Amino acid sequence: MDEADFAVLGQQIDKSQVPPIHQKRILAFVNHFVVSTVTFLNKFVIKCESKFIEFENKLQRVEASLEIVESKLASIPGAQEAGRVVVQRENEAKAPEKVPEEEVKVDLTESPQTAESEPEKADDGVKACEDVRYRKYFKMVQFGVPPPAVKQKMGAEGLNPDILDEPSKILPDGIQYHEPVESDDD
Repeated sequence: MDEADFAVLGQQIDKSQVPPIHQKRILAFVNHFVVSTVTFLNKFVIKCESKFIEFENKLQRVEASLEIVESKLASIPGAQEAGRVVVQRENEAKAPEKVPEEEVKVDLTESPQTAESEPEKADDGVKACEDVRYRKYFKMVQFGVPPPAVKQKMGAEGLNPDILDEPSKILPDGIQYHEPVESDDD
């Protein structure tokens, strides 16, 4: 643009004398603006949706990893101590005779093999939830695996899936599970 073009802008112009812009030209400008804005917004929405999908996939992977870590933590022998105390309290509540506190303290300090195997042999069996063969299936249910899926896996491995419904059932051919004993030398 020349200085002459700018000179026209600086002067007082009688706008009634200026010819109007053609309607077709205004319509073309407005249409171009609308099309370019809609195109930009469409691209923006698509990009946002793809980012949300990526984020959701990452979140699902993190949740799956968390479930795996939780199950690995649950398999640590020291973490099961709280569960063992609850089972002992249930056994004490079911026993008709009162056990002196001294004996209970001795039972907690003894190795699990001697403390837990003697009462089970007196009953001629092992509870289903404490049986080595069925223990992992009760844990699966405890971690939120649907019971029908666990029963199907039990059936596929040749075990009786109905045992899952009766965790306190005494199995005469059962094998008692014993927590590994940690040494204090570490």
